Amino acid sequence: MKVTHISKHFGSFKALDDVSFELRPGCTSLLGENGAGKTTLINLLARVTNPTSGDVSGHVQTRIGYLPQRPALYPSLTPVETIRYAAELTGTKHVDPVKLLKRVGLEPVDRPAANLSGGMRQRLGIAQALVHDPELLLLDEPVSALDPRGRREVLDLLSDLKRERMILYSTHVLPDAEEASDWVLLLRQGKLLMEGTVTDLLGSKSTIELRLFDDETSGADWNQLEGVTQTIQHGSTWVFESSDRELAERAILRRVLELNVVIQSLHVGHPSLESLFLEVNA
Repeated sequence: MKVTHISKHFGSFKALDDVSFELRPGCTSLLGENGAGKTTLINLLARVTNPTSGDVSGHVQTRIGYLPQRPALYPSLTPVETIRYAAELTGTKHVDPVKLLKRVGLEPVDRPAANLSGGMRQRLGIAQALVHDPELLLLDEPVSALDPRGRREVLDLLSDLKRERMILYSTHVLPDAEEASDWVLLLRQGKLLMEGTVTDLLGSKSTIELRLFDDETSGADWNQLEGVTQTIQHGSTWVFESSDRELAERAILRRVLELNVVIQSLHVGHPSLESLFLEVNA
């Protein structure tokens, strides 16, 4: 599926502004702050609305499963009845409601949807979107109502489902996106700022996190360190970004000795999607 120069206007407001990308097999996460245009983009791909300009090719011929932020469920139907009804609407035969519900971690409880918890309703919404075995699965904040265990189950489910189809899901839980995604789209104020694999976006940069006991240092104490491209303070932790890890490590340790401070912890890793997200939205 290919999106080419699409824009969506609501009066004078530009919800999407000249966005182009191509969806690939696997899982793509859609990141952005509230109001960035994520839900508008998903609605366009789901054919709920049409773009003001531009083109989406391939989606008319594609079976699409769609889970909105708030699952559209009939309050009086039980989970099994919901799946059976969705199968009838889509003309899908030979669906085993109990098996499908268990696949998303939901027991076929004999209670109407109105009496289910938020997490159970979210799981039921995912099952409903999978009834007709879609080639493209669109999920708008699929883990927003789930507890940590529920989020873990959904991530495992996405890892399983992405082997068979394209998945596009929007999320605010950036560590989850980093774990589950093969591809990332980053929106800001309706514009596509970045796209690529997690590895491509994070590049070869390293991060060094330094935490000190009784830290009384300031930003000026950590200026002009060889090999360090950026220094950020998060509470009692100093984060140094570098494209030459060994050079930066030596420079930081020399500065620690010069300042005569005591290290509580030192951790070397790679920048996260969260740090990238905060950087581009600063």
